[in-house]
Amino acid sequence: MAALTTSRNTPEMADGGRIRVVNVEANTTIFLGSMVAINAAGNAVPASATTSTANAQKVIGRAEYVVNGIPAQNAVNNPGVSGAVQIAVRKGVFMYSQDTSITTASVGSQCFALDDNNVTATDRASGASVQQYAVAGQVVAVDASGEVWVDFWHQATSAA
Repeated sequence: MAALTTSRNTPEMADGGRIRVVNVEANTTIFLGSMVAINAAGNAVPASATTSTANAQKVIGRAEYVVNGIPAQNAVNNPGVSGAVQIAVRKGVFMYSQDTSITTASVGSQCFALDDNNVTATDRASGASVQQYAVAGQVVAVDASGEVWVDFWHQATSAA
């Protein structure tokens, strides 16, 4: 495409892209409030770690509600084919548990999803040769309880 030579109407995504609706992977359950990732096929799955291959997931936010089901229910697509259920996923700053590797010195750094409810400061377990954990977002604060405020808006370029 060529550079502009005149004005252009540039549409803005509704809600600034804060909420997106995604097809849920086949045989998958996503719990409300969990960290949601997109797998290599482009479907929503609970964020999770890999063991021997590089993690292809991209964390996109927090599970909000089921779109073509009962609102405020978990996205249960089990059994089911990919896309039989959709879930709305919200970007924002949300609190998640951690493995104690994140401290107040981590504020401003990236954190990684161990699973759909826990974050960690590193992208892999000690000795692992591949990145096992997908980027969750940026650490905003560590609560007095030890839980971590994660900003899903500010992720590394490898995240969605």
